[in-house]
Amino acid sequence: MSENRQVRNLNALLDVAKALGGEMQLDNLLPIILQKTTEVMDADRSSLFIYDDTTNELWSKVAEGMGEKEIRFPVGIGIAGDVAKTLKTANIPDAYEDDRFNPAFDKKSNYRTKSVLCMPMINNDGSLVGVVQVLNKMDGGAFDDQDENLLEALSVQAAVAIQRAQLLEAFVEKQRIQESLKLAADIQMGMLPKNFPAFPERDDFDLFASIIPAKEVGGDFYDFFLIDEDHLCFVIGDVSGKGVPAALFMAVTKTHVAASTIPGVEPSDILFRANNELSKDNDQGMFCTIFYGILNTKTGEVHYSNGGHNPPYIVREDGTNEQVEGTMGIALGVMDEMDFGVNAITLKKGDSMYLYTDGVNEAMDIGGNEYSYERLEEFLTSTAGQKTTDIVAGSLSDIEVFVGNAEQSDDITVLMVKYTG
Repeated sequence: MSENRQVRNLNALLDVAKALGGEMQLDNLLPIILQKTTEVMDADRSSLFIYDDTTNELWSKVAEGMGEKEIRFPVGIGIAGDVAKTLKTANIPDAYEDDRFNPAFDKKSNYRTKSVLCMPMINNDGSLVGVVQVLNKMDGGAFDDQDENLLEALSVQAAVAIQRAQLLEAFVEKQRIQESLKLAADIQMGMLPKNFPAFPERDDFDLFASIIPAKEVGGDFYDFFLIDEDHLCFVIGDVSGKGVPAALFMAVTKTHVAASTIPGVEPSDILFRANNELSKDNDQGMFCTIFYGILNTKTGEVHYSNGGHNPPYIVREDGTNEQVEGTMGIALGVMDEMDFGVNAITLKKGDSMYLYTDGVNEAMDIGGNEYSYERLEEFLTSTAGQKTTDIVAGSLSDIEVFVGNAEQSDDITVLMVKYTG
């Protein structure tokens, strides 16, 4: 290599390093790499293909001199694909004499590819980042060993810059997702009543509820409201799945249940109406287990329907407890025109109903052991004489102690309604 050419190449590499070091966005970085590669290599044009390890494909958003917005093809196809597969440089004096060459792009763009120098871009751990390809040396000849050395130096810089940009994009995307999930969780929690005592002017009943969301947005919810002066509605539900879809379905379910509540109508008919609405256009097949109760605040009588939900407990003042008998009915959203049964129980003065989602009984410790119904019943037995708020808080605390350092995988929700007469 002549001294002048060596100096020129070193200066060119320095210019490339400066250019790549100043750009962090992948979409902006790729055109810079192409421009500098074409310039430094004295080539007519360049192409850069990024390796997608999830699909084992090469893709390019930039193909200099072409109008393609994005090209994708499997590793092993064409010259670039073969270089990606073998991780070996291809230096071809005349592309049309190489079986790997596909002349379709030439015909489409009215271009004549002759000399090709194609090289894999490898990161520090030996993994493929992409393939860089330069076409048609300006002097009309073939690319030589000095050109290969120069392109290798360029490809190392390009690989580092591309990986840096990809890591930055992945970090930004992760932050964006986390912020979106946090916003969704805030919106979800904002839909649940949280002001307690909820009805400070009433002394004929008391209630308290709490939820411990899992790290992901979930689908647990509770609700309560006065239908009229003498009837309190209370609801707890658990939507299938997690994430934003579950949160959206939870919001829709809560809305339909509240809108279907009409004074004098039995819980079974209310769930029938809500279920028909939720079953419409439910292409995702989501569903929601639900327990819906109406307390007569004068008599203590509770009419309720259970749509596939965990059976609540009646908790006496002395701590004795028993599960509420189930009713006919499946989860909301599974199928329309489904019947829901209704049962009635009468709470004595001081009796409570403890409602919960399966995040309670299925909470697991580090060894994979579930909290279980038996442990829940033992806890409820120990609550004799306690206030509603203390029982709910104590229940969640007992679950937390049991779980220990294990990661919470589901929302944990508890709602307790006490009839004080």
